Amino acid sequence: MVTLDRIKILTDKKHIKSMDSDVTTKILRSNIGTAIRYSQKMPFNIYMNYSLQDNRCVIELSSKVLLDRYPELININNIQQCFENINRIGFCEMEVDGIIHNSELLTCDVTSDISGIVQPDRLAMKSCLVNHNKFRVQKYGNSGYTINKMVKTRNRQIRIIIYDKGKELRKKNNTEYLGMLTDADSMLTYFDGKFRVEANINTKEQIRQLFQTKSTDLLDVLKSEANPLLTIFDEVFAFPEEPEHQNQVMPSPLSFPKLRMVKNALLLAACEYDMEKVDLVLNNTLSPHTDKSKYRTELNKLLNSYPLPNKNIALMKKIREEIAKSATTEITTRQDINSRSREK
Repeated sequence: MVTLDRIKILTDKKHIKSMDSDVTTKILRSNIGTAIRYSQKMPFNIYMNYSLQDNRCVIELSSKVLLDRYPELININNIQQCFENINRIGFCEMEVDGIIHNSELLTCDVTSDISGIVQPDRLAMKSCLVNHNKFRVQKYGNSGYTINKMVKTRNRQIRIIIYDKGKELRKKNNTEYLGMLTDADSMLTYFDGKFRVEANINTKEQIRQLFQTKSTDLLDVLKSEANPLLTIFDEVFAFPEEPEHQNQVMPSPLSFPKLRMVKNALLLAACEYDMEKVDLVLNNTLSPHTDKSKYRTELNKLLNSYPLPNKNIALMKKIREEIAKSATTEITTRQDINSRSREK
């Protein structure tokens, strides 16, 4: 089942019956009204731009608008609830059924929450990157990491975030949101031991390709049986073949029988077994015309014979397996939270 943490849609403004002038802003250009806009970041993100020049209305919302059903994320079973909850906020009155059946998805964040597996650290992710020159692993606050593909073309940009959602929910800026819930403690308990894998999808072309749909209609995307998160994961990560011999303990660089292997082992040790650092050394010391792939292959093979990389690769494989399962898993999180609440 497709599950999204954020959606941005384009709909016909005829489905917006009214907007409260006390909380909305009229956008002027050359003293001419061009749009009526509403935007809030707290307790959760909502944005609406109601055009005064054509029939377009853009709406962006976070899955937190689902309140107690937030762990379900936005999906085909609760999309109506999302817009009904926006109506209850009071800044506008919208025709929910019309929006659901007459909207186009512009961008979204496809998301899966994973439990029963240790959250990967930076080195685990870097151990399996397809290309260390094209992808960068960077800190995401204090709860995880982002992996970005370093390209300028928007259709080719990739951004995956792997982070501790429970830790993020406990931050001060979520206090107001947690106060709106029926049982905030059960919500926080639900996210204990879970981490989130999330990918940004930023163009219509990406939406059609990744969700395998002919259109970008909201319902078509939500009904898709594709697994876009798995597709993106496979563009970012790859798993090298396991070597015939795997060390159970970290060998000394000087213990290898051949000088070439000793040199490679010393290089890996100097780079703290981080292939991104190894790539920097190769780029700085080899001629630009030299084929570096043969050096990387040798170094990767040696690195993957060490116990730490083996554990990292196994961990990332498990994460991939969980993402693969998510496309066929029905949402049961509300029942899980309710059962936790009853146990208290």
